[in-house]
Amino acid sequence: MIGGLLLALVSAAVINLGFLLQHRGLARDASPAPRAGRLRRAFADPTWLSGQALGWLGFGLQIMAVAIAPLSLVQAFAAGGLALSVPLAAGIFRHPVTRGQTVAVLAIAAGLAVLPVGFSTGSDRISSGSLIAAMAIGTVIAGALGRMGGVAARAAAAGIFYGLADAAIKAVSLQWPAHGMAGLVSGWSAVAATGTFAGFLCFQSALAEGAAVPAISVMTAGTALVALACGLGAFGESLGADLPASLVHGFAIAVVLAAVPALAAAQTTIVQAADHRRERAPSRARPVPAVQPPR
Repeated sequence: MIGGLLLALVSAAVINLGFLLQHRGLARDASPAPRAGRLRRAFADPTWLSGQALGWLGFGLQIMAVAIAPLSLVQAFAAGGLALSVPLAAGIFRHPVTRGQTVAVLAIAAGLAVLPVGFSTGSDRISSGSLIAAMAIGTVIAGALGRMGGVAARAAAAGIFYGLADAAIKAVSLQWPAHGMAGLVSGWSAVAATGTFAGFLCFQSALAEGAAVPAISVMTAGTALVALACGLGAFGESLGADLPASLVHGFAIAVVLAAVPALAAAQTTIVQAADHRRERAPSRARPVPAVQPPR
């Protein structure tokens, strides 16, 4: 379980850095064209493509984490990945971390340190009926939010779709020991792929439409809450071995999610400051010598 949680933490840090690069690439396009056109042009932007590469690398690591650790804990650690990505971004872009950002990082670290202690680790199982109901309800809500427009609504829709996709991935991982390769071509695999693609479209639309901070914050919180609900309702997971442990773990998850907006803002500030310094830096190109008139 500890290995899966560490994978979730690292994957989230990589994914968040990828989100910043994706927003950076989309923000360069000042064209008033529809969002679909901006997304198509982003495939020619190296910054956006590098963000996508990081994002999919992190997603692959997250699939491994979901397969070997409780879904509710994995998504809590995924939300806490900002505690790694902010210091990492600060080091890459040579930007200081403020006292408030340090406090947020420490708060997330403390919350994540508490979560595995006294966590109930029963045998993995799946309630197909509960999971199907969660998928149906979540899809309807996410579809309605996606049609509403606005950064928060589309980011929330992305979070719901991503959370449902993670639950489907967990279902596939539970079928793997019994069915082998046949488990990979099940209906849950199709749900996971569809949810991931729908989440991708909603989140890219949110990034293209507004600032990265609310988009990342709302999407991260939505994914964590949906995955937590699916873990508790469909996979028989529990927040703790007893009531006191459950209350402590619930509070720790709330602390992690509460610190997400501050660290999402910190990431954006760090990248924007680096861009500003680069724009103000004098050109290092050699001066072109003046042409001497003929004598």
